[in-house]
Amino acid sequence: MALEVIKSKIGDVEIMQVVEQPLDQYYSMFLPMATPEEIEKIDWLKTSHHVNKDLSLKGSSQMFVVKVNKRVFVIDTCIGNEKQLLEFPFWANQKFEFLETLDEIGFDRNSVTDVLCTHLHLDHVGWNTYYKDGIWHPTFPKAKYHFAQDEYDWWHEVAPVDDFLITHKDVLMQSVYPVIRAGLANFVARDADLGDGISLISTPGHTVAHISVQVKNGDQTFIIGGDMCHHPCQIAKPDWAMAADFSQDQSTESRQKMFENIADTETLYTCTHFKNPAFGKVKKNENGEYVYNSIDYSK
Repeated sequence: MALEVIKSKIGDVEIMQVVEQPLDQYYSMFLPMATPEEIEKIDWLKTSHHVNKDLSLKGSSQMFVVKVNKRVFVIDTCIGNEKQLLEFPFWANQKFEFLETLDEIGFDRNSVTDVLCTHLHLDHVGWNTYYKDGIWHPTFPKAKYHFAQDEYDWWHEVAPVDDFLITHKDVLMQSVYPVIRAGLANFVARDADLGDGISLISTPGHTVAHISVQVKNGDQTFIIGGDMCHHPCQIAKPDWAMAADFSQDQSTESRQKMFENIADTETLYTCTHFKNPAFGKVKKNENGEYVYNSIDYSK
């Protein structure tokens, strides 16, 4: 069955989201403090499309495609197929019709000029590669794959050995090293300017060198925040840190800094796992609390 594809336009920038799978069932593990009782207290959220009728959380594993000028950026590449994931059997050996969906909608993988991974967790690098004839091949063979140098160095050289990290060594073997061997990797600073209005923002905490992606085109600016937030409830509650954050204090600080900077501006914000309509504006209410107003830009 073909996957859901959402096409949008923000100003002159074309955006496509390829939704790999829903993640609703995992949120009690991701954000255990976000109980229905706590969500009930957040007026703007409890009536939004970001929660189910029982006030449990909604979210997706999805890839963003951003077309700006003559560049085609792919941002965060989901879980992928055929991945061997020791500690994550529920995401291992998947059979998503991801490539078939791209073919069906006429999306040419050779047209992708840039791939950006906000961090190197397994659900953000999976479709960097696909498995065929016993070999992992780059999914986007004409693209530069941009990785934050500090992020790569930590996973490659520094990460301590435990079951969780051993799994992620396998992730590197399957989804990152094949790209490097193909000569497609480009290691960048966490605040790099990639041209055509695309730049990076350092938002550490979920991982040691997590980045967000900022797109400026004319008068319009939007930010794709990766896993800086896993759900819009973290906009209302920036101190609600995800269970697997590398540093919960640091991820909270990154959220607070981001929302302070963009609140009550025209900057649009989303994160990789937000349910569509995924983009919105952050405002402060009369109590100084952050409110997220989603806007539907789909065509």
